[in-house]
Formats: sequence, C-alpha cells, structure tokens
Amino acid sequence: MSPVEIKICGITRAEDALAAIELGAAMLGLNFYAGSPRCITLQQAQQIAQAVAGRAKVGRAKLVGVFVNMNIVEVLRIARAVPLDAVQLHGDESPQECATVAGEFEVIRALKVDAEFSAKRAAEFAVCRGLLLDTPCAGHGGSGESFCWTSVNWKSVRDASPAAKLFLAGGLHAGNVAEAIACVHPDAVDVCSGVESAKGIKSLIEMGKFVAAVRAAERQ
Repeated sequence: MSPVEIKICGITRAEDALAAIELGAAMLGLNFYAGSPRCITLQQAQQIAQAVAGRAKVGRAKLVGVFVNMNIVEVLRIARAVPLDAVQLHGDESPQECATVAGEFEVIRALKVDAEFSAKRAAEFAVCRGLLLDTPCAGHGGSGESFCWTSVNWKSVRDASPAAKLFLAGGLHAGNVAEAIACVHPDAVDVCSGVESAKGIKSLIEMGKFVAAVRAAERQ
C-alpha cells in the first residue's frame, strides 16, 4: 500500500506545528474561518509559518489555509501573505472560484457527504488538486463525527476526478483510522479534534498514536 499522507488540521500554535511535523505530518491546516474555535489571525499564521521555515531539521510540511465562504480576493491576499502552500475551500465555493484560486495555489475542495453527494458533484471540481470528503455539520468541519464510509462509491469518485488526491476527514482518531483506510484507501487522512487535548490545542500523545495507527494500517 502506498504511504497515506497525514494532514493535521486546526493548528493554532507553532509548537504544535513543529511537533506534528516531527511525527510525520505532511500537511498542517491553518483555519481562517471566523466561526471555528480554531480560527487564527493572519499574524498567528505568519508566526507559525516562520517557525516551521526556521526549523530545517524538522523537515517540510505544506501549510494549508482553510477558508469558508470568504471573498476570493481576500483568500488570495491571506494565502500570499502567510505564505500558504495550498488553499482548502470548505464552504459553498463554486468551481469558478476554485479555478481562480488554482491559478496561484493548490486547491483542496471540501465536499460534504450528505444525501446530495455524488461522483457528479466531485467531477464539478476537477480543477482542484484535492477533494476532501467530510461529515456534514453546521460548523463546516471539526465536528468530531464520522460519516458512513461504505455509503460512498469511492471508485466512482476517483474516476470522476482522477487527477485529485482523495482526502478522508470527519471524526478520525487513532482508534478508527485503520478501519477507515482499509475501507476507503484514501491518498490522505485529515484529523483535527481526534488529536486534541482541547479545541485548538494538539496533544503530542494523541498525534503520535494517530500517526502510528496510520503507519500500521499501511502495512496491512
């Protein structure tokens, strides 16, 4: 099995970012959605980016900005200023808005796996480098709840957007991520509340357990 990339989302502190990279995270999510308890300011994001860049021995992880229904001009301004490596659009953004951002940054489009979800919906965002399938919730992610993984025709989703990485999100933690990987075979897994000691505060122990569980699943 190919290595599964790990994205740890909702990073609010530089020390958590560095610890996540040391454990093997390939991507760090920085949340700019005002409705999230994990929302950070541009200044906080820049401090995290500087800390990561200043620790060459730690390695390199992509910084992914999470945005929900923000004006695309403002999204691009923030993405340039941090600077970010990728932009995750987690609201009701259109394919056209995704294409605008994709002119400068990798785009990960989050899609809610609800009654209306289908491979046709995924195909609308073929311009994106990643598709992140998440649990529907009022807070646009971070609910700590998973959806029924077997309810999705994963092959159809992959065929609909073959160039995009497939991210699995929603309620993942060390206790269920191996089952999720066996069911879905995602390119990447996205975890937030499942590795926290409090909202926005990552637990070194839980992050370590999660990474170990992913790596163990790859060997199955």
